[in-house]
Amino acid sequence: MSSRALASAVAVAGVAAAVAVAVLWPQARPAIDPVALGARLELRLREQAAGLTARVTTLAELPRLADAVATDEATVRDLTREELALVPRPGETITIAQLFRDGRAAPLLVLPAGATAESPAGRETQVRVRGPALVLSRTARIVPRARADELTGLLTASWLVDTGDLASELLQAGAGRLEVAGASLSFGAAAGLPSAVVPVRLPAGEAQLYVYGEGASPRPYLVAAVLALLSLLAAWRLRQAPALPATAPLPAPEPPLATVTPLRPLADVGRIGRYALVRLLGLGGMAEVFLARAEGEAGFGKLVALKVLQPFFARQQPVVDLFLDEARLASALDHPNIVQIHDLGKASDQYYIAMEYVDGADLSQLITAASARGQLVPVPVALALLRRICDGLHAAHTAAGPDGHPLGLVHRDVKSANIYVSRNGAVKIGDFGIAKASHAIRASRTEIGQVKGTPGYMAPEHRLGLPVDHRADLYGVGAVAYELFSGKPINLDLAIMIERGTQGWPHLPPLRTLREDVSVALDAVVARALSYERDDRFPDCAALEAALAQLAAHLGIADDKEIGRWASGLTPDKRSSGERLSSTP
Repeated sequence: MSSRALASAVAVAGVAAAVAVAVLWPQARPAIDPVALGARLELRLREQAAGLTARVTTLAELPRLADAVATDEATVRDLTREELALVPRPGETITIAQLFRDGRAAPLLVLPAGATAESPAGRETQVRVRGPALVLSRTARIVPRARADELTGLLTASWLVDTGDLASELLQAGAGRLEVAGASLSFGAAAGLPSAVVPVRLPAGEAQLYVYGEGASPRPYLVAAVLALLSLLAAWRLRQAPALPATAPLPAPEPPLATVTPLRPLADVGRIGRYALVRLLGLGGMAEVFLARAEGEAGFGKLVALKVLQPFFARQQPVVDLFLDEARLASALDHPNIVQIHDLGKASDQYYIAMEYVDGADLSQLITAASARGQLVPVPVALALLRRICDGLHAAHTAAGPDGHPLGLVHRDVKSANIYVSRNGAVKIGDFGIAKASHAIRASRTEIGQVKGTPGYMAPEHRLGLPVDHRADLYGVGAVAYELFSGKPINLDLAIMIERGTQGWPHLPPLRTLREDVSVALDAVVARALSYERDDRFPDCAALEAALAQLAAHLGIADDKEIGRWASGLTPDKRSSGERLSSTP
């Protein structure tokens, strides 16, 4: 081929490639939505600020504190925890101080022991960066019973903000940085210019969230233009070059590209202790859940769900304590409707919980799958599911510790995503990660104002940071019931509570207006479970289960086989043949 012909071919090929790049190259999509991430951070801060306000206000009104604040440091320090009813939760610092009329302040008590006294934060909740954490602080005044003309008391509490899930999202996308009052909180190593800067409204003030990651890229016209220009330049150089002699040897072929080795299956990637990983089942804010095979002597093998704390959080003791609490609490429960705990351990730097593997899906996934097909959950199936949930929760609420004392356990995060339905119809309650016990396993009767859970399913008293009992879980069952019968996600959060008030709560259309096969009596049972005032709900989950049983006698009773057929019809079988064989020891 002559130089002129070769040049023409190069020019045509280059322009064609440039056009293809401009037209066909897919646009890069952002790994995260910075605005949505900022909105979730705002909501998180607003929610935790509401809980902190409730806790500080409640503590400041304790009668014993009104007596103590007028005494001296030694007297307050000698008071027992029971007398003061003050036990800081993980990540919390409480400071009690005297404020004299001349402006002097004198700390009386700092909890936990050895912590640094918190400076008064004022009546508004303050957000600040402290070390590698984001902290909320708020102060309330304590009116002393004596010496009121000399001084007043101050109670300041600070909470670490749980940003684990948001941090994970930022780290997966690249990095992030939050600037608050001149201080920065970094998530990963940020380099170069941020791809997005999002203002974040704080309870008092404003912050800036800088996101370093992939953003939406424009169509690569610049790349196409450069490619076309280079091809035209190459063509011009070829036209200027002398023709190749006819006997010139052909250039040596380029070596072939190296063959890309496919990724190994997850089962071959590694193991944790005596557990061989099979595949990833789910990824949460703080932990990953794997399908794993417990291996023992003589070829013994059993499938388990292995919950592994992510390394980032394994270095944070409050998170580790919460993770271990989940296993300790759930291991004390033995009931067919509660996910069983087999093992708790640490291998190298990895904390894990080995749990019963439920071969199926969680209830949230099943409801979503049914809705996508335009189906509603059959009333008999929904009633059967709810009755089993009530049975499991009642067993948890009435469980006792090894010493025979009641645990006083409250799950506090009853929602459809924490209820698992197997292919054979078994119904299991899991994820006791934020459960609360009044027993020594977790002495939390004084955790006034602590707000942890899923807002849409939380009872109003829980949502406001007030003390909760087993009736908060009963409210969660009511929320799950409404979702089951309506097929729609439920959202009963603080914003709705503030905007619409308590009259007409829970501000949801009656179920009988959404489907014809829901009776007035069934609608009334669900509405009672969702009552704003806890005293208006059923006294316990056993009473709710009895009411559901009466309804089932008239509306239809579904057994485990019928539940299994319903769940299997909505869930694709993801098991490999190896998994099926290994599920039997």
